[in-house]
Formats: sequence, structure tokens, C-alpha cells
Amino acid sequence: MENAQLVQTTVEEGVATLLLNDPEKLNALSIPMARALSAALGQAGRDPAVRVVVLRGAQGRFCAGGDVTSMKNRVEACRAGREPETSTRDNLWTLNQVVLDVRALPKPVIAWIEGAAAGGGMSLALACDFALAEEDAKMVFAFSGVALAPDMGASVMAPPRLGPARAADLFMTGRRFTGREAAQWGLITSVWPREELAGAVDQLARRLAAGPALSYREIKAGINRTLYPGLYAGMAQEVEAADRLTRTADHGEAVDAFLEKRRPVFTGR
Repeated sequence: MENAQLVQTTVEEGVATLLLNDPEKLNALSIPMARALSAALGQAGRDPAVRVVVLRGAQGRFCAGGDVTSMKNRVEACRAGREPETSTRDNLWTLNQVVLDVRALPKPVIAWIEGAAAGGGMSLALACDFALAEEDAKMVFAFSGVALAPDMGASVMAPPRLGPARAADLFMTGRRFTGREAAQWGLITSVWPREELAGAVDQLARRLAAGPALSYREIKAGINRTLYPGLYAGMAQEVEAADRLTRTADHGEAVDAFLEKRRPVFTGR
């Protein structure tokens, strides 16, 4: 699929809706998807007609996180003693740029979470100024499931909201939780019955689009200064950890097990 088709933008009454459009891969954040999303965010930021941005996944699924198929290609290259075509560092900084773009956008960004948000999809939701989800949305920090550590700023953005004990629980066990639990813990803004979510997102987006844009810009800048001054540095540490972990036997085993739909056997190597 062409990059321009991976993210489809519509603008109506000051609200730009950016649709992640790769439903066959559950709208996973592949490198082409990340590049297309960064480009769409940049365009929305420059467009004076856009006052609010909404991020949504196609076919009722928000974002499944990383593309495991591309992980498999990297694993095979490492096993063959070859360097992958693109480095882990380069790939992760492409993904990180999406989060940095969301935080730098001087306009409110709303995550519209239907279905599921996993791994990098959770990082994307955390980066947004508002995140509204279905009550029963399925959420997971899936990084440990493929023998990796949190990335795309999750290690910076989630623990202050969750507290250290719950962050360790969700990061290490990789257990699933619902939209309802995420709202209770302060990870997201609010939850709604499935049939009411679209109306809630629309109402919030229209309210923000009619509001004081310059005030919102300064509010967002203040939140960035207060809560996320170390976001870039934290991402750099995540990238270094990922570069080490993607070369491990445990990561290769986790990717194989995921694709083969079996339980992985980890050896600590």
C-alpha cells in the first residue's frame, strides 16, 4: 500500500481526522505507516483551517503497535550474521518522531480508541492530549511479549500516571487491561459504551475547535515543559535498549512463537 493511503485525512469544521489505514495488519505502526502519519501531522499543523486533530484506526481497531512481520525479517538477518537493511536505531527514531510530532503539534490531539491499542499503539495514545476509548477496548503494553522493553516514550509517559508498582506489573507481565481500567488509572481521559464513543469524540473535537487556539497552544507547551522535559532523552535510552534486545535469542524466539501461535521458551540469552 502506498504511504499516502496508509493515513487518510479528512477535514471538517476545523477538525482533521487522521485514519490509520492498514486493517490487514490491525493498523500496526510499520515504518511506512509512521512516515505517513508524521507527514499527515505536519500538514495538519501547517493548515490554518485545522484547529483539532483526531487519530483513529480503520475498521474499528486503533493500533496494534509494532509490525511483527518486519521484526521477523530483522531476526533472520541477525541469525544469518547480516546487518538488517535498516538499523534498529533508525527504525525506532522514525517511530519516535510520531510521538514527538504529536507532542510538538500546537493543537489538541485526540486519540479515538476502538477495538485494541497494543505496544506502540499505547505509546501513541499516551502522547495524545486526550484519549477516549470504548469501555471494553483491549489494551496491552506488549513489549515484553516479544522480549523487548517499552519504546516510543512509553517508559517516560506511563509510569508517572500508573505509579512504579503498576507500571512494572503492566510492562513486565504484558497482561491485558480494558479501557475502563485505563481510565481508572489515569492512562486515558475517559471511556464510553461503544455506541456512544463516536458522539463523545465528536462533541469534544467540536468544543475544542471552537475554543481559544492560542490558549491551547500555551497549555500544551506548559504540560510538555512540566511533564515531558526528558522525553527525548528517555527515548534515546529506549533506543539503546532495543538495539541490544533485538539481537538476543529471546527476542528471536518470541517473534517465532508469536507468528507460530505458540508459547515462547525463553533462555535468558
